[in-house]
Amino acid sequence: MVINQPIHNHIVENLLTILAEQGISSQQLFERPELGTFEDRETQTIEPNKIPSLLQAAFALTNDPTLMMGLGQKIDISNLGTFGFALMSCATLQEALKLLLRYQSITSPGLSFRSLESDKDIILRTSIEVGTPLQKRLITELAFSQIIRIAQILANPVTNQSELRFKHDDAGILQAYKAVLSVPIKFNQNHSEFLISKNIIECKITSSNPVAHVIFQQQCEDLLRGLNRIENFSAAIRRMLIQAGGEFPNIHHIAKTLHMSESTVRRRLSNEGTNFRVICDEVRNVLARQYLAASELTIAEIASLLDYSEPVSFRRAFVRWNEMTPIEYRHHHRVPVQNS
Repeated sequence: MVINQPIHNHIVENLLTILAEQGISSQQLFERPELGTFEDRETQTIEPNKIPSLLQAAFALTNDPTLMMGLGQKIDISNLGTFGFALMSCATLQEALKLLLRYQSITSPGLSFRSLESDKDIILRTSIEVGTPLQKRLITELAFSQIIRIAQILANPVTNQSELRFKHDDAGILQAYKAVLSVPIKFNQNHSEFLISKNIIECKITSSNPVAHVIFQQQCEDLLRGLNRIENFSAAIRRMLIQAGGEFPNIHHIAKTLHMSESTVRRRLSNEGTNFRVICDEVRNVLARQYLAASELTIAEIASLLDYSEPVSFRRAFVRWNEMTPIEYRHHHRVPVQNS
């Protein structure tokens, strides 16, 4: 659940923050030989496939064996956008784990998990197809640290009933690892995996919301199917908007997040034959249809969620997009809301 647009951008931002705290500048990082010719230094436009090399370069600069552990603990679940909201709306940790396994392709290209089961534990085992042995180790540590932190945020389970296992050796780093994570750790294992006791997998999530869960899971499904089949700049912005969880950023915020000027954003969108307003309308329409089909929200509430000051403005736009009114759409596409 680490490396994807825009989720991986928060990884980069947190990494730069940690480095800055150690007196290491972003320029020092980007000039590391591990990165070769690294031209795209705008945090929000770094390609996901560059992240393993970036982690390796940061590790070389700090020589800190706990760097990835500390980086994973900085995760903010709200930065996971739609996926984060879906996690928070789950009923139990087990349901959240199923969500992770279902949508890992959204959040973790190159890193995959599979779930196994023993008499006492649920086992979350990693598989990484790309990168050097060091890069695979760093990505694994980061992913597991994030998972542990997310579980703590969601349900604060008893972590000593879990266990982390790593394929790499101890090399004197066990105590350093324990200083960051409260989970028992073993090294030189056959697999890198996270064992979660069945005693805690059914821990209730306090933020559970069955109705919201339906909506956010459907949004995850849209992402999984590939709302944007052609990866380009407009696709990245569209994904940022849909993962904003309903709080639509304006173009000024988007440009600031991307560390670009508004004129640069507009120019790049124009080069792809679109503009910011068109993209916003596309995403609003996707969300509007989901809210109408799978929630009990009123038309006024949906209009407000989509940043319309008046329901009549939302209705007019919806008719333009779909050639039917919101009420007509809800009547024809209603999905019964089921409890999780």
